[in-house]
Amino acid sequence: MKFYFLIIFIALVSCNKEWTDELYVKEVSFVKSGVVRVNAKYKSQGGVVTVKVPVILSGSTGNPDDLQVTIELDKDTLANLNFDRFRLRSDLYFQELPAGNYAFKSMTTTIPKGSLQGYFDLDLKMEGLDLINKYVLPIKIVATSNDNVSKRRWFSKSIMQIIPFNDYSNRYSNAGLIWNRDLPQTGQTALTTPHRNAFVVDENTVFFFAGNIDEEAYDRAKYKVIARFNDDSTVTLTAPDAAINFSQQAGTYTISKKMDEVQPYLQKTYITMNLEYWYSDITNLAFPINYRFSGPLTLEKVRNIQIPEEDQQVQFE
Repeated sequence: MKFYFLIIFIALVSCNKEWTDELYVKEVSFVKSGVVRVNAKYKSQGGVVTVKVPVILSGSTGNPDDLQVTIELDKDTLANLNFDRFRLRSDLYFQELPAGNYAFKSMTTTIPKGSLQGYFDLDLKMEGLDLINKYVLPIKIVATSNDNVSKRRWFSKSIMQIIPFNDYSNRYSNAGLIWNRDLPQTGQTALTTPHRNAFVVDENTVFFFAGNIDEEAYDRAKYKVIARFNDDSTVTLTAPDAAINFSQQAGTYTISKKMDEVQPYLQKTYITMNLEYWYSDITNLAFPINYRFSGPLTLEKVRNIQIPEEDQQVQFE
């Protein structure tokens, strides 16, 4: 019996020792891979917004020492992604964020001893970006300070899509109707589109595409409509391209807020634009079609007031 107890004791000691060893491969990675949406509150006049980009360490034995992680730009992955996703539609390609619009405080960060997470500080300047384009910042992990810590294969690269937001940007539900002005309205079936995305121009201004123009159309830039929210609850509409014969007929907005009845930490803000404008579809320059848009566009923004970071409070679609 003593012999059997000795065998069991030795087995238990061996098992306990195994648990002190690393059970998995120690790897460092970004939290998300692929194209990652990064929302940043727009600031003009040289305003800088700092975004924290997290990296994490996996494994079962924790982190006994400070671990340095180094990143660099990854332009090759961006080129491959664009072709794989959009093929010959180069107008839809992700554009690399211009160098003047960002700066990492350092391309190396430290995951502190005893922690499994570190951060890179990314400073963003969003003035001068035309959000008809999709701007991204492709990065990859290239080195760590510990030869025994590898890069996690599928999570060592991240393509951060930088999306500025303001109080009026995001996805609007659209109850407006689009009429052909050259035909009698009686008996005419109005055109509709259920949603319009509003993109940032500055703190108080967004743009969207006129009428029911496809937001990924080749010639979408021609139909850009800029909406400025004024302090007197009016909306000023302008169109940069004179060829679409744009004319504003009316424009006001209202804002209301309420707390969610089921989840009282969620604040809901409703912004409704009531608009009327005229424009021409010039797909065929020889035969333009003159349209009138009339009706409301409504934005619902849901904000979690328990979260201190503004870029994480709003629940984006």
